[in-house]
Amino acid sequence: MHRFPPFVFVATGLALAAGLHAQDLVVKAAKVVLAPDSVQSDGAILVRQGKVAFVGAEIPAEARAKATVVDYGDTWLVPGFVLPPNTLGRDRDLAEASLAFTPDLRAVEAFDPWQDELARLPASAVTALLLSPSPRNVAGGIGALVKPGKDGGSVATAETHVALSLTQAARNPERPPTSLMGACDLLRTAFAAAKQGTGGGPDVAVLRQALGGSRRIVIHADLLVELLAALDLAREFGFEPVLVGARDAEKVLPRLVQQKASLVLDPLQPAMRVTQLRLPTRLAEAGVPFCFGGRADQLRLAAVLAVRNGLDRKTALAALTRTPAQMFEQQASVGSLRAGCGADFAVFRGDPLDLGSAHVATFVDGVRVFGDAASPAATPTPATAAGDR
Repeated sequence: MHRFPPFVFVATGLALAAGLHAQDLVVKAAKVVLAPDSVQSDGAILVRQGKVAFVGAEIPAEARAKATVVDYGDTWLVPGFVLPPNTLGRDRDLAEASLAFTPDLRAVEAFDPWQDELARLPASAVTALLLSPSPRNVAGGIGALVKPGKDGGSVATAETHVALSLTQAARNPERPPTSLMGACDLLRTAFAAAKQGTGGGPDVAVLRQALGGSRRIVIHADLLVELLAALDLAREFGFEPVLVGARDAEKVLPRLVQQKASLVLDPLQPAMRVTQLRLPTRLAEAGVPFCFGGRADQLRLAAVLAVRNGLDRKTALAALTRTPAQMFEQQASVGSLRAGCGADFAVFRGDPLDLGSAHVATFVDGVRVFGDAASPAATPTPATAAGDR
């Protein structure tokens, strides 16, 4: 994995500079979805220095009077989508080619705030990304929460989860481990050393922190045998895993419930079997938290297909917003429009879970980074759109 520390500081500095001394912004819409279970009609949010400061009737009259007003009229305003662990197509930069065990490497050090793939996220209503080490390594390293932006991306949380992998991609015939058994033995030995405090070095320290609960442990596992191996490790060492891929999740559903596992599902596709399309519904009925992964431009379709196959709309919208934020313990900053969260939201001309609803605009930290400004006719006071401030 390459290291690019200057990117981090430049991007963070740009984000901080953009938020300082900015005028308050009030954004209005016919429906404002603060969270999947909290919707306001004829609602509004007040944005201050990139964060949601007040919502709806809580907005002080004086602050409303002094703010720039953007009125999107008959639209829905929803929290921006959160894309769970993803390399944004940079597997080579987010993996160590010669070593399989590198849990102390930090994805943030390979973060490029001007990467084209990052800049394209808002076009899919994605406002935050869990940048993650590649699943090519059995222990890839530490993920980060990053955001796209009008003038380059920024780092919201420098260290989030620790990424492990039991998939075929992590088993390289040119280096050990070459088998699933070998990968499990490598992780079991490292976890045992971390738990017993017998090992030193930064790699063991990362696993010790994870076992202590300060980081979520994410394991890429697709097939039944991989899922069983991941769940066995989680049970042996006492952690609640986040499983990414989980193609055969239905075959281990009772254990997922018992071990309080969470899932990041591969995106649903129209050509999939009905049993695959109904997996989100089965998970929701069993109480297993899940969200949708894969490409940013596939997230909305995955949620729509899940709804068409029995999933309720609130859970589907949560799987795009609040659930991945909670899954990676980032709910204080992304995934909803509660006061104190980042002002990250998308505007749709109708319910976002109807594919006929046009995507109008996306805002990150209160700045329009994609789409159209509000129509002048719909703006009751002279105002400048957020992206043109």
